[in-house]
Amino acid sequence: MDVYGKGGCALVAEADPWAREVLLGLLRGRCSRLIEADGLEEAMRSLGRQVPDLAVVAADLPGGAAILAAALREPGRRVPLFLTGTAEDIRRVLETVSLPGVRVAQKPFDSAALGEAFDEALAGAALAGGLEEAWELARRLLDDMPQPAVILQGERVLAINRAWLRFLGLASMQEFKSRGFVLEQFLADPPPEEGLAAWACRLADDPLDRQHRLRLTHPDRPGQPPQVFQAAASRLPGAGRCLLTLADVTELELERRELLDLANLDPLTRALNRRKLSEVLDDEASRAARYGTPLSVVLLDIDHFKAINDTRGHDAGDAVLVELASRLRAGLRKVDRLARFGGEEFVVVAPGIDLARAAELAERLRLAVAGAPFAAAGRVTASFGLAQFVPPEAPEATLSRADQALYRAKAGGRNRVEPEASPPNAAG
Repeated sequence: MDVYGKGGCALVAEADPWAREVLLGLLRGRCSRLIEADGLEEAMRSLGRQVPDLAVVAADLPGGAAILAAALREPGRRVPLFLTGTAEDIRRVLETVSLPGVRVAQKPFDSAALGEAFDEALAGAALAGGLEEAWELARRLLDDMPQPAVILQGERVLAINRAWLRFLGLASMQEFKSRGFVLEQFLADPPPEEGLAAWACRLADDPLDRQHRLRLTHPDRPGQPPQVFQAAASRLPGAGRCLLTLADVTELELERRELLDLANLDPLTRALNRRKLSEVLDDEASRAARYGTPLSVVLLDIDHFKAINDTRGHDAGDAVLVELASRLRAGLRKVDRLARFGGEEFVVVAPGIDLARAAELAERLRLAVAGAPFAAAGRVTASFGLAQFVPPEAPEATLSRADQALYRAKAGGRNRVEPEASPPNAAG
C-alpha cells in the first residue's frame, strides 16, 4: 500500500501494526511516497518495482529480515537502512549478514531521535542521488563531444567518451577495462614519468597555456602511423580529477612538417639544405666551444659528376645524388648531420669526434660510395676533405679548410680522404 506525502520514497517492512504506524507517522511528513510491507514476500515485490531512498526493516520480519536487508544492499542499490526491534533480534540479523553503515532503532522507539536520523539519511540519499544524476549528465555530455575525451583521477580512468573509444577500436568502457588496457599503452612516445593523469592535471595548471601534443597509436595496429592530437585539460571537482580532451591535428602536423621540409631540406636528396646547414654548424660550434668537445666537418664531392650528366643524362645524375645521400646516411651516427652543400657537394657535420676519428668516418663513407655500382651510373667515387673546428673561429673558416683539403684530395688522384694540413691553434 502506498501513501503520498512531501519527501523521497521510503519502505517500511514491519509486521507489528503498532510499530508500523509509528514509523509511518514519522515518515509521512518527510517522504512523498511510503511503501508498506508486513512480510518478506511483499517487501521483495515492492523492491522489484522501485528502489526506495530509505528502508526501515523489522529484525523479526516474517520470512527473514536478513534476506531483505541483503537485497537492499546489493550493488546498484545501497539503500540507507534502519534495522528495528529488540536488541536480541537485531543482534541475530547482524550475525547473519554484513550490513556496514546500518542504523539500528530499538523498541520502544525514541520518536525525536529516530526522526532526526530519518532526516539525516534522507538528506544523504538526496545528495547521493543528485551526485549520481550529475555524473550521468557528465557522462552523456562527454559522449556527445565530437573530439576524444576522458575523465581521469589518479591512475584511474573514470570515463571515456565514444569518440576516444572509436579511435581505440573499442565498443565500450567495459571492453577497455576487461582487456586490461591503460591509456599509456596507446602513446606512440614514452609516457610522462608521473603518469598520464598527473601530467594532464599539471597541464591544466600551466600558467603559460602552452601547446601540448600527444601522438597516439593502437597496440594491435603497430604498422599504422600515429595520429597527432592537441591536448587540453581542465580540473574537475575532486582530488586529482581532470578532463583531458584531444583535438586531431594530424593533417596540420603533416602540413607543418612539409613546410619545415621545404624550409630545411634539399627536395631531391632530402639532406639538409645550405641554409639549414649554416644553422646547424652555428649551433654545434657554440656547443663545442661551450663544453670543450671536438667538432669535425667532412666535405665531399662526387668525382667526374659532369661526365655522368653528359653521358647518361641529368635524370641519371639526379638518381646518383639520391642514392649517394642514402648510402651516406646509412654510414652516419645518429648525431651526425648530412647536408647538400651545392651541386654534387655534400657536408657531414660530426660533433664529438676529432680529426683522426673524422678520418675513420670519412673512409667508411668513401668505401660505402665506391664499394658497389650505382643503379643509374655504375661505379661512382667521391673525394673527401676534413677539418676540425677550433674556437673561437667562425664555422665558415672550418668549412674553408675542409674545402682546401678536398681540393688536395682531388689533385691527389680522387677517391680518397684528405685531412686539413695543419689545424690552427685554439685561442687560450
